[in-house]
Amino acid sequence: MSSPSEILSATGLQTEFFQLVQAALYHADGMWGDATVDLYLRDLPKTHGFLVAAGIADAVEAVMGLRFCADDVDWLRDQPMYSNLGQTFFDSLIHFEFKGDIWAVAEGTPVTTHCPIMRITAPLPQIGLFELLVTQAVGCASAVATNAARVTHASAGKTILDFGSRRVPGRQLAQASARAAFIGGCAGTTHALAAKNLSIPIVGLISDTMLAAYEDVALAYEALSAHFPDGCHLNLPTEGPLDAIDRFERIHSKVQTVRIDHPDLGALSRAVRQKLDDKGMKHTRILGSGALDAARIQDLVAEQAPIDIFAVGQALVQGITGSGPQLSYRMAAFVRGAAITPVTGQWSAEWPGIKQVHRYADHDVLCTEVESAAHTLKGAPKLLLPWVLNGERTAPTPSLRESREHCQQSIAALAPTTRHLLHPEPIVMHASQTVQELAKLPKPKISLKTPALNRQD
Repeated sequence: MSSPSEILSATGLQTEFFQLVQAALYHADGMWGDATVDLYLRDLPKTHGFLVAAGIADAVEAVMGLRFCADDVDWLRDQPMYSNLGQTFFDSLIHFEFKGDIWAVAEGTPVTTHCPIMRITAPLPQIGLFELLVTQAVGCASAVATNAARVTHASAGKTILDFGSRRVPGRQLAQASARAAFIGGCAGTTHALAAKNLSIPIVGLISDTMLAAYEDVALAYEALSAHFPDGCHLNLPTEGPLDAIDRFERIHSKVQTVRIDHPDLGALSRAVRQKLDDKGMKHTRILGSGALDAARIQDLVAEQAPIDIFAVGQALVQGITGSGPQLSYRMAAFVRGAAITPVTGQWSAEWPGIKQVHRYADHDVLCTEVESAAHTLKGAPKLLLPWVLNGERTAPTPSLRESREHCQQSIAALAPTTRHLLHPEPIVMHASQTVQELAKLPKPKISLKTPALNRQD
């Protein structure tokens, strides 16, 4: 993948500082066994029946690419907290390379709460260093992909365009957002770099700036049609949009799209459609915009407003920051001695142990890996797939269009009540009896002992 987003920086310092402290603690205390962590959705808004998982490919790339350069290690060594550590921990950072396993759902998969979206197995000193990278990548992208899926569903087959790039905080994050929006169902993006790097269809209309530059609206339209005859996608002015159509007189045949940005899109779109038809412009499509979200689009479709395309901005990227899906990254299993033991307790994953998820027509089953074969025989596919084993990718990353198609098919297979926009019934998940019994294991006692950080010496 090209141009990884800024949240996926390759430096190992792209984490919270306490994770680096913990890594040093585990290393110094000889806790080098493999740990398995689950990344899962903590809760869903009441208006959502599912979350569309996205950002998996970026998260995998971030884990695989994490490195510590000499400057990173020198900075860390200079921190007072590390003054008692020997050289071996810093050597381990210089030679850092992911050799573990990553299992995750396919991008575009609708998921429910407390089921693993991704599970990572790696030596305990490494495992915490991935938390920020993974939760940011999957959390941000999943928020956008889910919003895109909701507005796409609301449009009942009409085109949705991604106009959210300018509202995203960060240049590279805008590309990750455009990618997720395409997976979720948007037909194109205004973001040129995303279109170039990811082969997403590029879209856009002239701006009010152009109309202001030319002062005369008719002159602006004619200049555009003269130099870009295939680019006549025009904004109708907020003031007097119907009058503006009269100014298309000499370019009627070239105008492909007109945009209406108005609070009352239903009434205005009907008036515009009538005016366009009267002018012999039945070929011209109407694009509606203006604080559109899934509920508003659904209402416009229900009232049969003659809008062919919906442009969505803020509602698409809503949740890409603090109000987004709440993901948890928690330990589920740890190798103690020679045995893999489930980790239980208030600090651990919602469900302990190394698990698999199987999807049936009307519910998901969360089970242990040992139980998984029986569900496969029943025809319930696995949701967690091997992306990386022993540090090696198992297969090429699916193409963006494959992920988009998988998203559409997976959502279509959900129960209609789960796809409802207002009062959905979330995907039902059943934990197997074995998983439930593991969750009942005695909780470990809390120890106040503080291991010595220089034990490695």
